Amino acid sequence: MSAIATNQYIAVQSPVAYTAVATTANTDFDTPTQVVELIPPEDNTQGMRLTRIYAIARADPTSAVNCQLYRTVDATHVLIDSSLLPDVVASGTVANPRVPFSPSEDDPLFLHPGEGLSFAIGVTVADGIVCRASGGSYTPLP
Repeated sequence: MSAIATNQYIAVQSPVAYTAVATTANTDFDTPTQVVELIPPEDNTQGMRLTRIYAIARADPTSAVNCQLYRTVDATHVLIDSSLLPDVVASGTVANPRVPFSPSEDDPLFLHPGEGLSFAIGVTVADGIVCRASGGSYTPLP
């Protein structure tokens, strides 16, 4: 890992995309126990700029689902965002329910080097809820 010098131009250099699936309910938002790793901290060596994060059901969730994002450092998870996935019965003619989280091109989520991102859901869903995060990782230019 190269050091970033003062006044050195830093730009997003590599596209990144991560996916995780949560199946078990997490209802403790202060010290969550049922999170799945979305972005491993060891993959984030120079920092990341995430511009799109969403959750999508793989089957009928049978109820609305609280989808949660946590910033992860070591074994500590801090709740940073939450979205409610609606209960929609997906079929050949009805799209699977999907809900976005806050990040966008205009208001990205920045992860510091060494920080990860974890995902959890508020109710157990047998087939799971998928979370996808995409954006870019930083690398200093020579």
